[in-house]
Amino acid sequence: MGRHSAADDDDELPSDEVLAAVDVVAGRHHSVEHPAESPAKSTVQDRPKADTGTHADLRILRENPSVRARCAAAVVVPFLLYTAVLVIIARTDVYLLWIWIPTVSAGVLVGTFLDLAHRRERQSASR
Repeated sequence: MGRHSAADDDDELPSDEVLAAVDVVAGRHHSVEHPAESPAKSTVQDRPKADTGTHADLRILRENPSVRARCAAAVVVPFLLYTAVLVIIARTDVYLLWIWIPTVSAGVLVGTFLDLAHRRERQSASR
């Protein structure tokens, strides 16, 4: 029979120490606490994360409706223009072949709008 056809009786669940080691290796830097250990032990996950990169972009998108609207438009408009151009030149048969053009354009526009929003936020914070 195949490996996954029946459960093995000798399979053991990993211990807490093994799970903690796997978590650390996988980049999750926390330890498994036992009832005997002190509950006041600080872990890396307890510390606040720096507001950089994707976290900062998502925060701006959540807090600023005008940036959110600009980014949504930056995603939709390139695809609408691309479709319109292909309909005008009557070449809708190659739509998927050149789909990277509006995809890259949308990514560049969204990135530009987010960069400008971060720059405006830094300038207003420095005043």
